[in-house]
Amino acid sequence: MEKIKVYLCVDAGGTKSLVGAFTVDGRLLAKATGKSGSPAVIYEKWYQNIDEALNEIIQKNKDKWNLLAIGMGISGLSVINDIKEFEKYFEKKYQTKCWITSDVKSALYSLLNNQYDNGIIVIAGTGVAIYGKNQANEKMLGGWGHLLRERGSAYGAVHDFCVQMIDHYEEGQPLTNLEQAFLNSINLKDIRQLNHLFYQHSKDEIAKLSQFFKLEASKGSQEAINLLIKEGEKLAKQTIDTMKALNLTSPAIIGLTGGFIENDGKLIIDGFKKYMAKYNNELNYNQATLDQLKGVYNYITQNQK
Repeated sequence: MEKIKVYLCVDAGGTKSLVGAFTVDGRLLAKATGKSGSPAVIYEKWYQNIDEALNEIIQKNKDKWNLLAIGMGISGLSVINDIKEFEKYFEKKYQTKCWITSDVKSALYSLLNNQYDNGIIVIAGTGVAIYGKNQANEKMLGGWGHLLRERGSAYGAVHDFCVQMIDHYEEGQPLTNLEQAFLNSINLKDIRQLNHLFYQHSKDEIAKLSQFFKLEASKGSQEAINLLIKEGEKLAKQTIDTMKALNLTSPAIIGLTGGFIENDGKLIIDGFKKYMAKYNNELNYNQATLDQLKGVYNYITQNQK
């Protein structure tokens, strides 16, 4: 029996890694799950964890499949200095071509169905990354990390709000209703305890506090509503800068994704769209759930030589 030609695609995140086997025409045949494959989370063993998941799915299907190539979209890839070293590792072990790219790029390619499509992906979760493509040119904005700048992210919303609160306090102004409610919600009696909040908690823990703004907005707080709309505007400004850098004109395909947007993020999306329309940027919005594995498949099939 003739073996089925397949591409193995990996979506490696901070919690787990997914492996999908695709036919040449893009049909998903099988999936496997492995441990974290993000070098930002598990620096020493990230590629070994991916290797375990790959090996598992290959061993189960080695009599049925003819492996054409391996592609990977990796979270936290920027901490690795030499990607080629790891591509060579997998190529040698599995005797096939291997492409490794960032999960941000694979997210963009989940929007692009062919090599002639151009577009932008806006990822707003704990952090922010905006990635665009116009023909052969690609550009990323954001992705600086919470210690530098994450405008329009869940962490950034909480951080900037607390900085504003400190400014009000040091200028001798009274705290706003929302600021006082925020302190009450996390059981802080003194604004000076914000030091404890930021220096004794992880960025993920702080980012989760952004749910407070969404809850207050749902109760009708105009201050919270305005805050979330402004977060959308921050994302839109960075998107416009990305379009300018790429000379990407309207209309272009765009996807908005990430936990900050997807979890009760209507006001953020509204702020984003209104800001874009204000500056005459017409975009083809793709609000469908983005498939990272399919994005890896699109990336390797559209870029292989």
